[in-house]
Amino acid sequence: MRERYVCLTFDTLAARAGSTPAGAYGPPDDDWGGALRDALAASSVGRTTTPDAVRPHLDLPWHHPDRMHADRRGEDWWRHYESAFADALAAVDVPRRQADAVARGVRETYLDAAAWAAVEGANAALDRLSDAGWEPVVYLNGPPEVEALLAAVGLDERVQEAFTSALTGYELPHARAFETVEDALGDCRLWFAGRDPAGAAGALDLGIPGIVVAPDDDADLPPGARSAATLDGVADLLDGN
Repeated sequence: MRERYVCLTFDTLAARAGSTPAGAYGPPDDDWGGALRDALAASSVGRTTTPDAVRPHLDLPWHHPDRMHADRRGEDWWRHYESAFADALAAVDVPRRQADAVARGVRETYLDAAAWAAVEGANAALDRLSDAGWEPVVYLNGPPEVEALLAAVGLDERVQEAFTSALTGYELPHARAFETVEDALGDCRLWFAGRDPAGAAGALDLGIPGIVVAPDDDADLPPGARSAATLDGVADLLDGN
């Protein structure tokens, strides 16, 4: 029998403190809004902002998933996007020179383990999936340190493999992001689960069953997608498949 895998987006499993507490689902890019808020607060600039104020001004690679980009490792990824962080801070009235200085500290605040937590029930849901024969893998639209972030929230030993767009060069829902996962896993059955309906739509376009993890009943589901209110609901859907 072929191996069975479920590819979960990182943001279904863990969340950084932003406008919502660590471990709680927030709006898109809430983790980055929180990191910029915290970097500004830790600086000597003497200004403050909120995640909700700064988020609309962020321009990051997953906002343009149709574009391939170079794989960037470690410091190189962070240096490349410092200008995007500085632009967002300048848009909320941080003077440009000071915004540039604060942007250089975003890596430290974003990766601060104390600011992250696993979503409630993540450990149990991953264990249920593994026990049912579905090996969890993770895809992060974001920086290279996906394994460090998984370790920070205590999920690293429950995940078979982790992928990040910083190293693959593709943001979900780009077709090559899914194909990169399939190439790495080999001949297998693969399902996808993520918070963004566009991710499920991208998976379905390639014949991969897609689940939207949406606590709200009014989620805009792509045709053919399933929905689950929680990670435990994902395990329910896959149990017996």
